[in-house]
Amino acid sequence: MKYKIGIDVGGTFTDFLLAMEDGTTQIYKVLSTPDDPSIATMEGIREMARDRGISNEEFLRDVTVIVHGTTVTTNAVLTYTGAKTGLLTTEGIRDALEMRRGIREEQYNNRYQNVEPLAERYLRYPIHERLDYKGDILVPINDQDVNSGF
Repeated sequence: MKYKIGIDVGGTFTDFLLAMEDGTTQIYKVLSTPDDPSIATMEGIREMARDRGISNEEFLRDVTVIVHGTTVTTNAVLTYTGAKTGLLTTEGIRDALEMRRGIREEQYNNRYQNVEPLAERYLRYPIHERLDYKGDILVPINDQDVNSGF
């Protein structure tokens, strides 16, 4: 039998969806291991193999697809617990992300506190380069601009 595995590594649990070639599915859940997410990932895979009464190696030989995702990064961004982040941005649009295209949750509330930006303004470094609407390079990136910001 052939298998497909979907994996979502989260802060508390690592979730698995095992899809068999006959269309049936089975869900697995193990505690995440934040210091080394691979430990929980391999534990879930071992559990799937045990359920089938075969070795880990035999099971993995029949796995045709593994799709992996994580909410760990999303959680770090939402809780501001990740590393300090900088942003290289096209000269002239340094504040575009913070301005959010003028879209505000409370459009007429001048005291509304927007979400804290991921990269503080002093860490948003403008560089001289330009792309067109298709992503084609109009003005190539200048390595000196990039290196002088750090």
